[in-house]
Amino acid sequence: VHFAARGLPLVDHTVVPGSEWDHDPDAVITRVEQQLDYPIFVKPANLGSSIGVSRATDNDTLRSALATAWKFDNKLLVEAAVTHPREIECSVLGNNRPEASVPGEVIPSGAFYDYNAKYVDAQTQLIIPADLPPERITEVQTIAVAAYQSLDCAGMARVDFLLDGSSDQLYVNEVNTLPGFTTISQYAKLWEASGLPYPTLLDRLIDLALAQHRRRQRVQTSSPQ
Repeated sequence: VHFAARGLPLVDHTVVPGSEWDHDPDAVITRVEQQLDYPIFVKPANLGSSIGVSRATDNDTLRSALATAWKFDNKLLVEAAVTHPREIECSVLGNNRPEASVPGEVIPSGAFYDYNAKYVDAQTQLIIPADLPPERITEVQTIAVAAYQSLDCAGMARVDFLLDGSSDQLYVNEVNTLPGFTTISQYAKLWEASGLPYPTLLDRLIDLALAQHRRRQRVQTSSPQ
């Protein structure tokens, strides 16, 4: 909703609340099939690391994907697949005046960037900076900051995109508000490539957290006496 209000580019999608599924699962599947063409992705709405995410190609796999995703959340996001997608990521840093890093690209080893490709299979490639023309880099950075601001993020986040290999259309995929700092995580690596080394990045994050704390301390939470 926040992204749509800002006019950010999104894939065709629909949201399925748990109450709707509990009332009539068959009606949910019918609605999804009427709104979206296969293949589609089914995702828990509030989770990370691609846990519970499945790709559905027909009615049977859609039903299975929904059943899997319900194990992890009570609200699901169902999205149309992007043709020949490129996974583009951009780190954002800041509170009131956020900045965006150079973009990077993930080339997953499997059919999509699932949990195994992220944490188990060492064949996934990280390309930093991404091989993109200057105008596309600027577009990624601009939209990344807009997505960050639309959610009122503070401190840090990583904004992930899908770039359609056929239409060259860029879509916002998600905002990761607690990006990882593992050996394969892109957040710090993207800032390193942008001229902000790891120790300085940590200092900036600490300063931003302290500033955000001071800002919240000024907010009145009770009625004046």
